[in-house]
Amino acid sequence: MRFPNAAKGISKIFTAEVLRLITTVTAGLSLIFSIFLAAAVTDEAIVSTGIYGVLLAVFGVATVVLAVISLVLMIIGTIQASRDEASFKVIIYLTIFNIVVSVIAAIFSQNTFLANIASGVSELVSFVCSLLVVLGVGSMAAELGDTPLMAKCGTYFKVVLGIGILGLLTRFFAIFTMSVFARAFVFTFATISVILSIVRYVLYLSLLSNAKKMLN
Repeated sequence: MRFPNAAKGISKIFTAEVLRLITTVTAGLSLIFSIFLAAAVTDEAIVSTGIYGVLLAVFGVATVVLAVISLVLMIIGTIQASRDEASFKVIIYLTIFNIVVSVIAAIFSQNTFLANIASGVSELVSFVCSLLVVLGVGSMAAELGDTPLMAKCGTYFKVVLGIGILGLLTRFFAIFTMSVFARAFVFTFATISVILSIVRYVLYLSLLSNAKKMLN
């Protein structure tokens, strides 16, 4: 095996990304149940309030637990992969920086402007990390002579770059402009960005899956 550490690391990163996807689903369900719970409390529906309260607690705890496990696996996997590929070393520092930014965003959550700034910085860091993962996988694919995966890395790099720039532009307009036109622009491009992000995520998981097969 040419890259034993990277093989173990990328396997953990793949698992972390799958857990992150599940976390997004459980977080969405938590939000839905919180809305239903608020409506049940307003209507004084005791049975419904109890049911939605339990569901909210279960999915809320699941979201936190899955998020923590995903983060730990991501960090461990990145550290392992960094022993074979230099791109992942930079990701380690960026991940730590992103955690600090997330904490700052939580502290200043009541300040919309600062929260948006922190969220934008976090989005930018995640964007750069995604590009570095692609470059790292592409570098190893080149050394192993895996031409199909190299081509996929090239395609994915362009997709990530395009979606990342679109997302950052949307974030910029959301933070610094308040006109009706700007809000309409943000809503339109945010919708497009969400759709493209789903496509990006599917490609990303496919890329990591192919990288696992190449390295094992």
